[in-house]
Amino acid sequence: MLFLHRRLIIPLSFLLVVLAILFPALLASPAAHAQARASSNQSVQPHYYPPPCQGAECYGDDPYTTTCGKSSANNSVTLTAVDIWTGGPQGGGTWIGQLYNYYSTACVANWAVVWLNAPYAISIRISTVGSSEHQCYPENCTSYYTGKAFPAWTNMVDGNFLTTACASLAIWGSLSRQVCVNQ
Repeated sequence: MLFLHRRLIIPLSFLLVVLAILFPALLASPAAHAQARASSNQSVQPHYYPPPCQGAECYGDDPYTTTCGKSSANNSVTLTAVDIWTGGPQGGGTWIGQLYNYYSTACVANWAVVWLNAPYAISIRISTVGSSEHQCYPENCTSYYTGKAFPAWTNMVDGNFLTTACASLAIWGSLSRQVCVNQ
């Protein structure tokens, strides 16, 4: 008899817990049900963050400290690339890296990036075609970066116009190769 009593207590306890949870919902007014249905039918919209700058406003800004260099639902980042060879832009010699001309759709800005597989002396420049607007890395546009940390990149220029990104390498102590890519 005691065994049968224990078998009834467990299901009965479970039923009481379920009723305690559902009972307030069953007693809710029709207006509360309508309000709950209306709120569940609303779609959740992603939050829109405006770009930190656009076009000429981005001139001289770092694409990675702003959000311009980050792809998102509101920002497509596209690129055009060219291989860098010790034998020149058409190839030949040894492949040593790539030059990229990046473009941000939200910021309407371009910047140049170089990845090298070895620490060559390099200077990077991005220019707006038809104007004197340009950015360089190193920033003085006359010296070469000889460090080992890559990628290396320029700050941004106005992307409303055609831009040209160029990388100049000093492989044997003087300017020996230059490659460029438009976007």
